Amino acid sequence: MFDKNATGSTVRKIPKSFEKGLGDFFEGEMMQIRQRIFLALAVLWMAVIFFYSAKPADASTEDSLAVGLLIGDLFVPDFAEKPEKEQLAFAAMVDHPVRKTAHALEYALLGVLMTGILYSEKIKKGLKANRLFFVIPWVLCILYAASDEFHQTFVPGRSGQFSDIGLDSAGALIGVLVCVRVLSLKWDKAQRTG
Repeated sequence: MFDKNATGSTVRKIPKSFEKGLGDFFEGEMMQIRQRIFLALAVLWMAVIFFYSAKPADASTEDSLAVGLLIGDLFVPDFAEKPEKEQLAFAAMVDHPVRKTAHALEYALLGVLMTGILYSEKIKKGLKANRLFFVIPWVLCILYAASDEFHQTFVPGRSGQFSDIGLDSAGALIGVLVCVRVLSLKWDKAQRTG
């Protein structure tokens, strides 16, 4: 496990079996900087999702109503002059679509980030041949969505919904496919110019 380097100092040697087994994922000894950045962003985004899922139902409803009021301010003429009761009624009316859109969008972003982690030079070269590459980041997002919905069953006033897993999965698929398409177009352009 230890070797002497040229100066005579003892250095830890990575076993060949370990290096070979993880070599494809880490592309040698370390992931590329871009992949590490995507990994950090994905973990951070998953923490944000977890944080919002851990909010009790009342706090989550307040957040959604605040977004509904913001939508009213941005898109409804003279919204600020309407009575507070009408403003709250509007916010309540758009609450369900706001929540469901948030599910799809947050997982679309997670899909992009997961694709960024797994995309490598090896995959880049085989992207045309391996169109099923998108399945891996998509499945990872689905697994996280399922774990997040399970987590919500322990939060006061919240429940896990299979329909939310479906929305999350659809959002993740859109994010992954958009990312794969952009990468594919970028690869095509590089092939034409290079």
